[in-house]
Amino acid sequence: MLPRVAVVATGGTVANTPEGRVSVEQVIEDIRKWYPAGDPSALAQIEVLDVLREGAETFTPAEWLTISRAVNERLADPAVDGVVVTHGTYTAEETAYFLHLTVNSEKPVVVVCSQRKHSTAGNDGDRNLFDAVRVASHPGATGKGVMVLLNEEIHSAREAIKSNQRPGGFVSRSLGILGSVEVDQVSFYRQPLRRHTANSEFTLPGDGVLPRVDIVATYAGADGVAVRAFVDAGARGLVVNGFAYSGKPTQDQRSELREAVQRGVPVVLVSRGGDGRVPVESGDGFVRGDNLTAQKARILLSLALTKTDHSAELQRVFNEY
Repeated sequence: MLPRVAVVATGGTVANTPEGRVSVEQVIEDIRKWYPAGDPSALAQIEVLDVLREGAETFTPAEWLTISRAVNERLADPAVDGVVVTHGTYTAEETAYFLHLTVNSEKPVVVVCSQRKHSTAGNDGDRNLFDAVRVASHPGATGKGVMVLLNEEIHSAREAIKSNQRPGGFVSRSLGILGSVEVDQVSFYRQPLRRHTANSEFTLPGDGVLPRVDIVATYAGADGVAVRAFVDAGARGLVVNGFAYSGKPTQDQRSELREAVQRGVPVVLVSRGGDGRVPVESGDGFVRGDNLTAQKARILLSLALTKTDHSAELQRVFNEY
């Protein structure tokens, strides 16, 4: 019997045509008609749950919660072997990382994207969808957390970043991809060692609201105006996209950030260089965000704040995830 894969559809270019977005069922039907050898339904029993049908640039944390609930619900069904999430590329890395932290299952979850619209010349989404079903139904994908798939490459949700608009425009920085999808097989060469999915301590907030966390940009001449504005707007935490390698803010930002910490707003420092771990220092009240990008540190901090705002405990979280 073929494995069962649930497709949680959220929109994105995979199901977008020059005439507008269509259903995933229509995409699969078109693939079956145009090139039967790439038919995803030949690989698995596919069920489609149409959760959203929007551009990913419109997504907010509310959409992350909706998608995570849907994925967890499908994975709780013993008959479901894996989940594919169709998603737009703009915020796929953020949704994928949120799922990486809040999906409580070892079953494979693959976020699949496309850079070119369905039914256009050279579109990559049809092949990506086929490959995503292959990975989601592959036994070797179990326990590897949430993955992002494009261009025959399997990325960990923790590392994946969109760098440009080409089909191969997602990268995993210096740590590299988890594996690849070839003509004859799915090949894995490494797996994420940081805590995720079934080993994560995080669950969806009971009230359906995530604490507000904002990102402060560091650049030559940056002052504390943005810091004050975010705190006054109700930010429960701040991530500073600071100078590489240390995440250090400017002197003018530093005084305002210290004031924020004194007011009970935790501050996490990450490197704007986008790669490499930020060394941990003690005594200044700031938390170091390891090697996470600012957008992913924001997600982890927001989830961590549902449990604690103590700096030592927050540092433990960033050390482990």
